[in-house]
Amino acid sequence: MAWALVGAFLCGPLLGFLCLSGGVATLKLTDLRPSDTGTYLCNVNNPPDFYTNGLGLINLTVLVPPSHPLCSHSGQTSVGGSAALRCSSSEGAPKPVYNWVRLGSFPTPPPGSMVQDEVSGQLILTNLSLTSSGTYRCVASNQMGSASCELNLSVTDSSEGRVAGTLIGVLLGVLLLSVAAFCLIRFQKERKKEPKETYGGSDLREDATAPGVSDQASVRADSSKGLLEKSPSTSTVTTKSKLSMVV
Repeated sequence: MAWALVGAFLCGPLLGFLCLSGGVATLKLTDLRPSDTGTYLCNVNNPPDFYTNGLGLINLTVLVPPSHPLCSHSGQTSVGGSAALRCSSSEGAPKPVYNWVRLGSFPTPPPGSMVQDEVSGQLILTNLSLTSSGTYRCVASNQMGSASCELNLSVTDSSEGRVAGTLIGVLLGVLLLSVAAFCLIRFQKERKKEPKETYGGSDLREDATAPGVSDQASVRADSSKGLLEKSPSTSTVTTKSKLSMVV
């Protein structure tokens, strides 16, 4: 009799040892590992009949508890959006079953807003709200044990971001207007400090009189003044001559 692993042959102490006792072949495996899982074949020969073989098959599954799973999420974690939470263990036999739970006391989500797949370890959250924020735990379990991981989900309100952006824009506008008003006031103050313009000797004014004209006017004024002063003396001389003739 001989034992063999389908697809490979047993190699002495690598997998175990073979015992033959009373026509019974026993294969004992030590230090089992996940790689020892498979189908084992027992080949029975009855010499001198080498033309017919007796075969026996047995399936062996090495049970392994789930390894520490990894939690992750993707999607749009804002109000009204959808998110997918994932959980997966790299080891575990039989294949682990995944179950998501939410920690803490929160209101029950609407029907259909949480859908989970125990085989793939995925949790779908739809129509997110601010109350959807919290800590979620994924538990991977099989008949050999269980392991878990946790994930913090934070749902944001996009309207708050728009309000913040509008407020920032208003503040920037007020700041720009303040700077412009300050510059305008300073410009006006600097302009008032500048000295007033004075007229030079070569400047022309509307009320100024040409040099020649002023001289002529003064001459005329002097001549007219002289005539006025001389006329009384003439009249006096004439009167005196008339009086002398009458005498």
